[in-house]
Amino acid sequence: MNFIQTFYIDPSKHPFTDGFGWIKPEYHLMSWALSCLQLKELHGNVELFANSAGAELLIDKLQLPYTIVHTNHDDLVLADARLWALPKIYTYSLQEKPFLHIDGDVFLFEKLPAQLLQSHLIAQNLEVATEYYISTQKQLIDNFSYFPPCVNTDFHSEMPINAVNAGILGGYNLSFIKLYTTEAFEYVNRNIRHFKNVNVDKFNVFFEQHLFHSLAKEQNISIKFLFNEIIEDRGYLYLGNFQEVPFVRNYLHLLGHYKRDETTCMQMSTKLRELYPEYYYRIISLCLKNHVRLFTGFYNDKAIETKKDYQQLNLIATDCFKHPASTNNSKRKVSEPNISFLDFLLNYHLSEVIQDSEKQRYKDDCKIFSENLTAALKQNTTLSENYLYGRDLSFAKWYAQVFTTASNIQHISFVQTEGLHIIESSFNWAGLFNKHYRVGIQYYNKIKVSEGLFFNLVVTELINLKFLLHDIDVLGKTVLELLSEPRNINDLMAAMPQYFEENVILYNSDALREYLIKIISQLFLFKAIKPINLESFND
Repeated sequence: MNFIQTFYIDPSKHPFTDGFGWIKPEYHLMSWALSCLQLKELHGNVELFANSAGAELLIDKLQLPYTIVHTNHDDLVLADARLWALPKIYTYSLQEKPFLHIDGDVFLFEKLPAQLLQSHLIAQNLEVATEYYISTQKQLIDNFSYFPPCVNTDFHSEMPINAVNAGILGGYNLSFIKLYTTEAFEYVNRNIRHFKNVNVDKFNVFFEQHLFHSLAKEQNISIKFLFNEIIEDRGYLYLGNFQEVPFVRNYLHLLGHYKRDETTCMQMSTKLRELYPEYYYRIISLCLKNHVRLFTGFYNDKAIETKKDYQQLNLIATDCFKHPASTNNSKRKVSEPNISFLDFLLNYHLSEVIQDSEKQRYKDDCKIFSENLTAALKQNTTLSENYLYGRDLSFAKWYAQVFTTASNIQHISFVQTEGLHIIESSFNWAGLFNKHYRVGIQYYNKIKVSEGLFFNLVVTELINLKFLLHDIDVLGKTVLELLSEPRNINDLMAAMPQYFEENVILYNSDALREYLIKIISQLFLFKAIKPINLESFND
């Protein structure tokens, strides 16, 4: 089985100014590095199919260790730059041996099952069409003049269409692949004149993912899926949870909205830094040389040309985090944040508030919250950038050590990190903040303006915004306050009678313990608490 990837740079795009669907260019490059390096680590050989511009970036500049590099894609000219799936189709068409194609936003943390790799046709999972597919299907039917026969049959069936997810795609049945790619190119080429009337970006999933499924159905060829569960086209959850690899998840795919969610992208980049620091810092260096405005200005004045450079950088930062009072920690304070985003939230959601009296309370509370946030963040400017970078380096490796098994957490004590603040408010500002800051997270998508008592956790960050807000409930606030001094889960359970009636704890102790562990995990992800005896526990 050949493992292959495709990277095509359209002449209209530049890798250091265009994100290629990602929120920032550096995340795009880091995704390719992590995807390739993990594939190489687990399966040994991986071939790249690219045009010269793509090969120059991934091979000459990023120095990724592809086994073989093909520049066949110099012969491919896209009729429309939005046809991002067409270079992949072209790669499929060139294969003469059984293959599995892995997208550059797919990350393996365990070998793919041998039984899967022996199948006639392979894909990530089956997708059931909902609004995303259905609305585009109607648009295509109304405007296109040609459909492959299997697509035409499927479109006029009484059943909703299905598709495959092509995060991984391939198999042993090369005759099917040849027919499929021929049909895909004809599907595209015979409808180019209609592109002005349709969403071309959404059309990609039709000539790649829907066509693959409908043709296999017509040919009565079964498809073997990595995931057997059927997923709605916008129902992907957990495929961006980098904190859970490899002990919970061994396959991630940052499709769609994940590429625009900066928190997920930062977790991906953190995993690259953890596993392959040489490639991570090479990308940072390349971005700086090409004047890319990075997700954090921390690197702007740093020399990271060699391995010794970044090792020294990390050594200083880690020492600052371990010893906050050290002399190194007094250098390079974090600059004051810009909280104008709150003005945006105020005005954006004002229309949701109907009654005039509530509108005034909403405005007044925003003003008070803004003042409290400003005061809190000014206090945090005593923290240095080295301290925060050292904190981030430490947290990247700690999560798996702490949460690999449920028994681990029983023996580890936690304490607050420095520079935290909890701001109480009458409106849900942290929730509204994340509704706009996070992308594609269902919990936040559904949030509306609410009045009550809310607890907003403020955490100083190295990102350009300089802070993040997290909404926590009353028990989360209680746990965080209890962890102003070191405690383990048993200590927290012992403190619960102060907050719950005796019968509640007596008959629900297991459930309460599990909920406390969930809170600890959440606060840990927020970098609000840290383990203090992890080294002795590992010994």
